[in-house]
Amino acid sequence: MFWFSFILLVAVQLGEASNDANCGKASVGLNARIHGGQYATQGMFPWQASLKSLKHPAHLSYCGGTLYNNQWVITAAHCVDEMLGGTDPNMWQVRVGLASVAHWENGRQDYNVTRVILHPHYHLFRPDQTKIQAHMDLALLKLDSPVTVDNFVNNICLPDSDARVGTDCIVSGWGVDSMHVENSTPDDESDTLKWTYAPILDPGYCSQPHVWGSMMVSSIMVCAGFEHGRDDACEGDSGGPFICPSPDGSHWELQGIVSWGDVPCGEKPTAHVRVTAFMSWIQQTIQSN
Repeated sequence: MFWFSFILLVAVQLGEASNDANCGKASVGLNARIHGGQYATQGMFPWQASLKSLKHPAHLSYCGGTLYNNQWVITAAHCVDEMLGGTDPNMWQVRVGLASVAHWENGRQDYNVTRVILHPHYHLFRPDQTKIQAHMDLALLKLDSPVTVDNFVNNICLPDSDARVGTDCIVSGWGVDSMHVENSTPDDESDTLKWTYAPILDPGYCSQPHVWGSMMVSSIMVCAGFEHGRDDACEGDSGGPFICPSPDGSHWELQGIVSWGDVPCGEKPTAHVRVTAFMSWIQQTIQSN
């Protein structure tokens, strides 16, 4: 069973990152290694965005996203698909600079959305009656004005290359507890942003039949995390950032976008959209809009 599943089939051209000088830096450092989930504080993940759908007002945070280029948020296409969320920009609000989605925090910034752009090859289909799968699960949201960069809000860097297998990366979001995902409600979402380490795994391992088999298309997906009950992304974390340290350790880079995993969460590694495979599309779309 999947909390969201899809198959990616087509490779895309790799582009080069176009980052500003201060991207990928947080005012609150990550000093402690962890093996389970931990609550974040404001400023720890200043690129983390919360997407709130006005079609689903009961959800404190409908999906996650990542702030890039001051006015653009990168997320998963299935979050804003008409069937699941809605591509009308008037139906979305984006919040940045926050840790809690339940309480107001000084420093939080709220924005309306003026553009919702799905990857042109994205579509949903049903391989059977139990799954919804997707193709090219990537979308961009344009905010109605540029964010104010401060101690709580900052852009992420896009990578110039893939992080190596074995790199300890981080996934964060407000998703539901893995114990509740099969019968989850909006009340099961985390009020406070959570994060955990998730190492990048060898695609050959993740492509084994007992893990993800042929669903793991390594050229445009990143497989990361653990098996058998370790903390990981879950339902509600979709679209959020999977970040890794830069090669020189000076900043954080967006290596993946949370897409799908197993139920209960943490039983198998999570699949993320591989950002390096979509760099050209991301940058060309932003420049032309």
